[in-house]
Amino acid sequence: MKVKIFSESDEPMSKWGYCKISLEDRINSFIKDKKVIDIKYQTNLSGYANETAHAVEDCERALVMYEED
Repeated sequence: MKVKIFSESDEPMSKWGYCKISLEDRINSFIKDKKVIDIKYQTNLSGYANETAHAVEDCERALVMYEED
């Protein structure tokens, strides 16, 4: 068994801050020739604030467990 971790932060962003290739498309492309055992998905909402700035960041991740065909 092997694993592959996908993260939004691994993908180049557009000028609007969105991933150029969706996490779903990247996973589907990766698994098309593999025997998938399981896929685990996680999203984290994190943020910070101070007197000059605030931000909220949503980060999606997926762990794919698979075997090579």
